[in-house]
Amino acid sequence: MSRIVRYGMSVVLVALLAVAAAAAPYDFGGETVRVSGAFPNATVFGINFEDARGMGHVQEVEKMFNVKIEWVKDDAAYNPQTFIANVLAGDPVADIQVLCRGRAFHQIAAEGLLVPLDDILTEEYLENIPDVYKALEHWKHGDTYYGFSLVDAAGWCVYWNKSLFEREGLPDPYELYFSGEWTWDAMRDIAIQATKDTDGDGVVDQYGISIDEGSGCTDQVAALLATNNAAVAKIIDGKVTFTLDEPEALAVYEYLQQLIHVDKVVAFEGQYTIFQGNRAMTLSHPWWFYYTADPQWMEDDCGILPYPIGPNGTPGEYGSYSSANWNWCIPKTTKHDPRALIELYNALYMASYDYVIDDPEERMVNEFATYVTDRRDLDIYRSLISNLKLAPYAINFFWPDFQNFEEFNGRITINGENPAAAVAGIKDAVQTRLDEIFKQ
Repeated sequence: MSRIVRYGMSVVLVALLAVAAAAAPYDFGGETVRVSGAFPNATVFGINFEDARGMGHVQEVEKMFNVKIEWVKDDAAYNPQTFIANVLAGDPVADIQVLCRGRAFHQIAAEGLLVPLDDILTEEYLENIPDVYKALEHWKHGDTYYGFSLVDAAGWCVYWNKSLFEREGLPDPYELYFSGEWTWDAMRDIAIQATKDTDGDGVVDQYGISIDEGSGCTDQVAALLATNNAAVAKIIDGKVTFTLDEPEALAVYEYLQQLIHVDKVVAFEGQYTIFQGNRAMTLSHPWWFYYTADPQWMEDDCGILPYPIGPNGTPGEYGSYSSANWNWCIPKTTKHDPRALIELYNALYMASYDYVIDDPEERMVNEFATYVTDRRDLDIYRSLISNLKLAPYAINFFWPDFQNFEEFNGRITINGENPAAAVAGIKDAVQTRLDEIFKQ
């Protein structure tokens, strides 16, 4: 067992003991607190509340706060209709609720169904919260804070097959990244060089880029928008305004169409195909390293990179981009003190320095270190989790449902519809929906 692994395990054990020994500042008098159970294992410290260790942790927290924790498992986390219907029917909803920022958070906040938290999220309070749990601008609806913690400290990244790069004599991505030259053009050039027929049978069997087409390239669209200083919508003169028709945004669709239909360097396939060893790059999430580092899954060596910077992006300003993160919130239907509920959450998820003895970011980096062979990958991963950039309004709270946004993106990226015409066709409807949601 490596020194880093032993260290990580001991930190978790000591962290748990620290939680158990702490004195809770709030007493719930034995009452029940309902907690959204959409993410039973969503802690930086790798605790799953559904296994023996996690259940033991929950029991210790219950003793600390003199409370009974009940998990709520429905689709209210991403379906605002379920949440609102529960409230209107008088059914109890969770007292501590996680909400998808793209699919539910804004609609529910706009209906006045969340507790505003400006008075709680003071500078003093935030100093005690690890950075990996913070996303201040994305806890807001309008100018008011309604979210208080974040699920998912890392967004999307690019994996690259080091063994294939070396075999094909491709440019060194480390050099491109650390010199600030990891750009859309650089990724495209590499993908073109890597795509070929390796066995001479007339059929391309090695591709530059692998993408799971199941989401209509929605993840890639959202991340590339952020890298090009573009967005589905922006706040202009105090109003949330549809901006997917701006040149910087349309360039994203044009870039993906170039890769897919002109250069023909993209293989659409299941997300695990990169493990075959004949894909130069794949666009996915940092946690995939758990698989790429396992020889049972992939024999080749693999590296990690952020998404490249677009032509209208800020040179060298790399980050981890995501649109699907989740905010923790307090519904207005709760009968409990919101401050007490947030404190209970912090103990349960070990989300403040009152309940952990080390930095969760360092915990994540130390765990990631057991899967990499090059310190540069570790440095890049650290940069990814400390520079999380949540793409604003990038999913679908203005579409009737999530699948419709995926279908829209797929029509352009995979089917090849004209980007400007497709975007123009939904502009007015989306702006109307934005006006409804933000009551503007």
